[in-house]
Amino acid sequence: MRPILWKIGPLHIYSYGFFLALAFLSGTWLTARQAKKQGINQEKVLDLALLACAAALIGARIVFVLLELPYYRLNPGEIFQLGAGGLSLHGGLIGGVLAGLIYCLRQGIDPWEMIDIVAPVIALGTAIARIGCLLNGCCYGYVTDLAIGIPVAFGDPSPRHPTQLYEAILSLGLFYYLYRQRKHARFTGYLGFMYVIMYSVIRSFVEIFRESRYLFGPIKIAQAFSFLLIAASLISIFFLERRHRRDKLTETAK
Repeated sequence: MRPILWKIGPLHIYSYGFFLALAFLSGTWLTARQAKKQGINQEKVLDLALLACAAALIGARIVFVLLELPYYRLNPGEIFQLGAGGLSLHGGLIGGVLAGLIYCLRQGIDPWEMIDIVAPVIALGTAIARIGCLLNGCCYGYVTDLAIGIPVAFGDPSPRHPTQLYEAILSLGLFYYLYRQRKHARFTGYLGFMYVIMYSVIRSFVEIFRESRYLFGPIKIAQAFSFLLIAASLISIFFLERRHRRDKLTETAK
């Protein structure tokens, strides 16, 4: 049985679900607060948050199941057991961003402006959610004899790298950095690309210590995907920055 934080009669509140909910609520509050300052309707922000959250969970689960397909072929009944953990952040990002983009376009909200608002929030949500992973005993690291090793794998007393904590702490630092940069003078949407780049670097580092699947040689699946995201983001920044500078020169010349 997975860790239970509280029991209220027949209701069991599991650590993993609790911290996912906490990440969503804190992220929604912070997003709505910042959006209000920029003149964006808060009711639309709430609708966006609910839609993006649902899409992110679906995307995160689909990608995780695909990555662990050999296991789920033998255990198909566990595919829908979200309470046991098993979500891919990359999959969640894809699902959430796509749903958010469609919603913003339909509601007349500048999607790039919303990306700037949401980028720091995603980093904060990741930090909170990884605490849930730690208590749940998933996403753990390799066995180690270093002093930092603690039993973080569910049902296994072996001391391991607490990769959940590594990612939580680094993501919290990323949140602080991005939040401080929210008044940047770069092109709209810049913080979104910076989040993708910096989180991908964090994830690639954490994967060194995390017990996860390899793609080829020493490269793991999550690292390979992170490298692709970094490359795509750097290329996008290059062209968007050029367009931004060109537009500013045009405005100055008028």
